[in-house]
Order: sequence, then C-alpha cells, then structure tokens
Amino acid sequence: MMQELKVLTVCGAGVGTSTLLRMNIADAFKSYDLPFAVKVENTSLSRAKGTRCDLVVTFESFAEDARKFCPHVVVVKNLMDKQELREKVGAFLTETGLI
Repeated sequence: MMQELKVLTVCGAGVGTSTLLRMNIADAFKSYDLPFAVKVENTSLSRAKGTRCDLVVTFESFAEDARKFCPHVVVVKNLMDKQELREKVGAFLTETGLI
C-alpha cells in the first residue's frame, strides 16, 4: 500500500499561482479521506523537472513539459473552482486505482 502520494503544483515562477493551487488541491485530496498521506508542494516548472513526484497539477501551458518528467499530469482550467479540482483529483485517484 502507498505510504505517501507526492503532488506538485506547477506554474511558471512557482510562487503565486502554484501556491493558491497547492492549497486548493490539498483540500481536494483531503475531501477523499484517503488511507495514505498526500504531500502537496508548489514549485516552478524548471525546479519540478528535477523532483520525484507521483502527480503534477498544472495549467495547459505547462502540461506538455510536465508530461516529460511525471507520468501523471492533471490540467486545470480554474484554480479557484474547487468543484473542478475535486472532480479532477477524483478522476486521477480512480484511473490510478488509488480509490
């Protein structure tokens, strides 16, 4: 069984947008009451390339690059739309057999 899922939220600079996305994605994962820990970190695309992760959550403009270093990439349209984030997290968990 998985001990910890490592999730990166990625934007260009790794500061503002990815920080807001990190908080909202963490909430989306918490809503599923999972039997393993989920660690969500925000970062820039360039720093993300050297980081091991199980999932990248990002925007369309960074998705192609993210797919080069992480097997699972979730693309979000609106980082403030908690329903969209919860649905996309749920789809990822289902597709990967984690729930």
